[in-house]
Amino acid sequence: MILIRNLNGKDPMDFNDDTAADRVGRRIKKTRMEKGLSRAELGELVGLSADRIQKYENGARKPKSDLLKKIARALDVETIALTDPVVSNYLGAMYALFEMEERYGIRIKEQDKRIVLYCENMKGGLADYLDEWMRECKYIDSKLAAATSDEEKEEINKEYIVWKRTFPRAIIERTEEHLRELERKDIEDQINKLQKQLSELDKK
Repeated sequence: MILIRNLNGKDPMDFNDDTAADRVGRRIKKTRMEKGLSRAELGELVGLSADRIQKYENGARKPKSDLLKKIARALDVETIALTDPVVSNYLGAMYALFEMEERYGIRIKEQDKRIVLYCENMKGGLADYLDEWMRECKYIDSKLAAATSDEEKEEINKEYIVWKRTFPRAIIERTEEHLRELERKDIEDQINKLQKQLSELDKK
């Protein structure tokens, strides 16, 4: 189980901001190499030196939007292919899935006339997070199945939303809650055992 509140001691948002140039740079470099271009050749296409292209690829600098569009045109790819995908629209979601295929091995197939996304041989990292998500979904589904009113179901759904909005902190809180429940059960078992022993002594 992963119990990480943040990345490298940073708030996840700060970590994403600080590493944005690195991610864009890696995408530029990867695409340039796939196209068989040198840094000098790419630089010539966009009016920059090879040294400047290297700075962008190494994440030392992040190209502004207009320059990134020029680089994308020179590489004959969509600009969105070089940026962090935004999943609030269909196209952004597709590029996010493409990146997850390359980075995490997520694949797509048809199963029982449905489109299914699946992972093969995924270990650690994202796999642990997905496992936690699956556990939470099973937990929420079991609570919904036992709910006796719409109001109760609404509260359970709110609990799930809070879990998602506070992830991965939610894992720690759920784990602490689970440990308290185990500790409480252990104490109750000990009390029951002692009461049984007392009862047997009274019979003597």
